[in-house]
Amino acid sequence: MYWRIGGVEHYVLNLEAEAKEGVARPRPRSATFSGTQPSTVGVTRWASSPCRQLLAGATAQGVYLWSHKPFAQLSSLVYETTEFGRIADLIWAPSGDTLFVILSRGYIYELSVQRRGDRVLEYVFATQHYFARGPGEEAGIGGVGLAQRRTFRLPDTSSEVVCAGAAQYAMVATKSHVYRMTWAGALKSSSTVSEVYGRDGDVVVVQMGVLEDTDMEYFVFSDGSMRIIGKIDDSEESADSTETVGDNVQTLDGLDATALDFSAASMMMAVGTATGTVYLYALEEKQLHRVGRADGSGRVHALRWAPGGTAVACVHATGHIVMRTLLGREVNSTRVGDVEFVAWGVGARVFASGARGAWGLGFARAMSSAGSSVSLFSDDMVLVQARGVDEGAVWRVEHVAASYSGVNAPIRVAACSADGRVVVAGARGMAVSTGHGRWRLQRAARERTVEYTALAWSGSHVVAACVDHGRNMARLEFWMGGRALDAPAASIDLDAPAVVVSAHGSAVLVLSERGMLSEYALAVGGAQVELRRTVDVAACGVDARRVREVMWAPGACGDSGAALVVVQGAQLRVVHDGRASNVGRAERVSISSVNIGSMHSAVWWYDGAQVLAAPVSLDDFMSNGTRALDRGPSVHLALDFYPLVIAADHGMVIGLDQDMGNTPLLRGTLFLPALLSHMLHTSEPDALMYAASFEHRRFFAHAMEKLLHEALVNDMRLDRTVRMLAHFAQFDDIVVHCARKTEAAFWPRLFEWVGGAAHLFVRCLNNGRLRTAAQSLLVLQTMEPPDVAARCVVQLLARAARAKSFGLCTEVLRFVRATSVSDTEMHALYVRLK
Repeated sequence: MYWRIGGVEHYVLNLEAEAKEGVARPRPRSATFSGTQPSTVGVTRWASSPCRQLLAGATAQGVYLWSHKPFAQLSSLVYETTEFGRIADLIWAPSGDTLFVILSRGYIYELSVQRRGDRVLEYVFATQHYFARGPGEEAGIGGVGLAQRRTFRLPDTSSEVVCAGAAQYAMVATKSHVYRMTWAGALKSSSTVSEVYGRDGDVVVVQMGVLEDTDMEYFVFSDGSMRIIGKIDDSEESADSTETVGDNVQTLDGLDATALDFSAASMMMAVGTATGTVYLYALEEKQLHRVGRADGSGRVHALRWAPGGTAVACVHATGHIVMRTLLGREVNSTRVGDVEFVAWGVGARVFASGARGAWGLGFARAMSSAGSSVSLFSDDMVLVQARGVDEGAVWRVEHVAASYSGVNAPIRVAACSADGRVVVAGARGMAVSTGHGRWRLQRAARERTVEYTALAWSGSHVVAACVDHGRNMARLEFWMGGRALDAPAASIDLDAPAVVVSAHGSAVLVLSERGMLSEYALAVGGAQVELRRTVDVAACGVDARRVREVMWAPGACGDSGAALVVVQGAQLRVVHDGRASNVGRAERVSISSVNIGSMHSAVWWYDGAQVLAAPVSLDDFMSNGTRALDRGPSVHLALDFYPLVIAADHGMVIGLDQDMGNTPLLRGTLFLPALLSHMLHTSEPDALMYAASFEHRRFFAHAMEKLLHEALVNDMRLDRTVRMLAHFAQFDDIVVHCARKTEAAFWPRLFEWVGGAAHLFVRCLNNGRLRTAAQSLLVLQTMEPPDVAARCVVQLLARAARAKSFGLCTEVLRFVRATSVSDTEMHALYVRLK
């Protein structure tokens, strides 16, 4: 997930002078192009390159090319005539070396994007300044030129072009037809708008494209409806042939759609509407989910999935850029101005533009952690949780060594150890922090040739999957985290590059892009690595390219009967007995150990709205643990922040929340009450033992108050809850605090099981808990007769005076005076005291 860090950069484009000159002016050698002058005025269309390094913009005069970071103009191509109409759209070829300029009168310019060997920006500073080059700026910016190759003409130039789309082939839509073209300019096929619309109606196509990694096309029409259509033609036969739409059609009406984007990694389609509502459409399940609407956000102008499909950036008419998770949870919102276009750059940066300006926003992503702390990484720095949430959590910020980030930024993968050390990897090589602001780097030869695709910590060892481009081979390497990165302690050759690496104790799971899962055992010292078993998950129906997390399900079965828990796209799946079955929607999954009584562990996952858990009993564990997942979740925990870590030893779910500042806030909530409620239903002794293991924690009393409150309000196992809490020394405090935070209508039911308010007051006095007794006076006045309440007040004041707790006496008298009906009652109290 992505959280905004740092400020918002405002970019300046002085296109008016450049358009008059006809060529790009030489840029000054400076570190930034930000400023306060009006920007992007006149840019009507934007298109981001497939590599996310370049931006193409169209104006009334021509086409301009910029780099994403830093935002610098690289080239321009200015046209002096508009005989073929205005520029209607821009689309990139998948290779990134061809740009199609679509003109409104049915003509297409094919532009060649040529990378030159020169450097247009080298970050040379005056000698009196001591500026360090920023992330990725060590080599400067290479020159890129635009050159026109050919001009194509559509068969029908009488109908105005309205939009275009691109993927495996180019698509151009006029008011009457939809044309499909190869990137060489050959016409593949054509359809009328009424054919793709599927019924009669005076509509035009406002957005279209090809769903990546599928044989399907999508269309958004001017009436707000959308259609997903199976591939119409895969041949390159007669150019003037017209096919009809096949049977594989999915129609979504009534959405009033305005923008759409598809993620092949999650097989999810994000749909923005004119009302500001965002929908997520699961293509495989054919299910539409409404994910909410930001208050007053207005029409959705554009949206774009992040690389990997873990988040979607939505642009609203109010100028807000809203970041949503894979399943639609809103995590942050930033208002920058009038925005109509959004694109992801390299790393974790977002580019947004509108009629009044262009902006750049930096984000941080969550990294895998071997402990119970939260860690983030941005393009050139890491943020590690320094203390526990219950201890006043703070961030420890470490900037990656400039000598590494200057060449290899942005950071692509990262992992954090249980003791807070971090390993990061960018374009090449990797760097390991020592925890004191210092970094260990690899030798230059290795750093230039080795690309790391996945990282994890196994104890004090770094487990790194890499591709050695010098030898053209994939490897799995084991490094000692506390030593110099001269050579790995152990290395294993892989048949294919790894996409996921996870460590669980001494076991390391490696999933290759071919769908082969291997488990390795790391010996003490890390010098020896043993292959334990392999599982062909691709044969079970798992798409390895879309897998984000993989782990063994809790189970005692051997190699042949073990089950896997996999997060594939937006689905939690269980792989067992040669097949994969869906458990439910999930963004993250975690397994925590319990090992109390008859309960072994729990499988936790987040479905975009709440944290769910399936407790695994010992019987489930002996039968492979899949039965617990088959039964579904029995623990539900609603959150107002995004969860990242299940801290089992703290009984907490830890996550992040974005405030109005530039740094995400660490948040936490207790899962202990919800899990104990389930355990009380299955086994009271197990619940008592599990609760006792947290009695030393400072939050224990608060957790038990929540447990008692839920049992009281929902009338669920109140008798069992009270019996369990009675074993703890803080029982009286828990009851009194829970009663004061609950409506008085529930008090009779509570004290029916506790033993009466007066009885509780006497017990507090006898145990020396005078402050707890004072806090129970409010309950006494409501549930007991006035003479009984007055007698209790006198007893409390006497005990407090003997204990020389005069501050407590003052508080009690102030409470009695505030709650007395008349001065007569106060006088009677003073008489009793005398």
